[in-house]
Amino acid sequence: MIIDVHGHLGEDVVFDEQQTEEQLLDAYKKNGVDGAIIQPYLPRIYMEDHVRIHDRIYEMTKCKEKRFWGMASINPHFRPEEYDKEAVRCIRELKFVGIKITPIGHACHPSSKDAMHVWEVCRELKVPLMIHTGAGIPFSDPMSVEKALRSFPDVPCILAHAGSEMHHQQAAYLAAKYENVYLEPSWVGVIGVMNMIRQVGCDKIMFSSDNIYQIPVELAKYRSVIKEEEELEKVLYKNAARVYGLDVD
Repeated sequence: MIIDVHGHLGEDVVFDEQQTEEQLLDAYKKNGVDGAIIQPYLPRIYMEDHVRIHDRIYEMTKCKEKRFWGMASINPHFRPEEYDKEAVRCIRELKFVGIKITPIGHACHPSSKDAMHVWEVCRELKVPLMIHTGAGIPFSDPMSVEKALRSFPDVPCILAHAGSEMHHQQAAYLAAKYENVYLEPSWVGVIGVMNMIRQVGCDKIMFSSDNIYQIPVELAKYRSVIKEEEELEKVLYKNAARVYGLDVD
């Protein structure tokens, strides 16, 4: 089984990218991926746009051909009461399994006041928080997460891209230091992934693509580095199922 923990749907107004339901489903079929946690591309900064893309993701979770789960991505700078309302709707009504902060797109330091509110929401709703790291320094430097990690040891934190190629050492350091930190090393090279495995083991690493064209590259990366089938299964789906509480039966 293979679960992609970082898929995108919709139109991204920050990076001018777009991905449709049909493109996602077709790519997962072609590459033998069994399911994915889908989050929005960055919509315009209006709550109605956030609600609309979350509703589209919810419709994908009804798909019978593949297993899909939703992840909310809400701009942390919305008024707290507006943020909370949409977060609660996504988690409790739409049954999404996590929340995301994208520092480079949300213009939000992951340990800032508004970001800390997101951590509190994740604690209250008992869901993991994914944080984009890598591109977008200084806010996206993995070390910018550490202040929040000290305050929220009970909130599972997934470092998306694991700092990317330039900053994966910082991400691995945090994963080794903090029990609640996990690594999603999309866009990190093979040597970087090998070093992460040496430092934190396969129990803290999750497969993701971030982009449908990256799926075969990411799969090949792990299959070339991890030779033990049991360890490979952890990365490809078991860790995701455990951390996000996914029903994969």
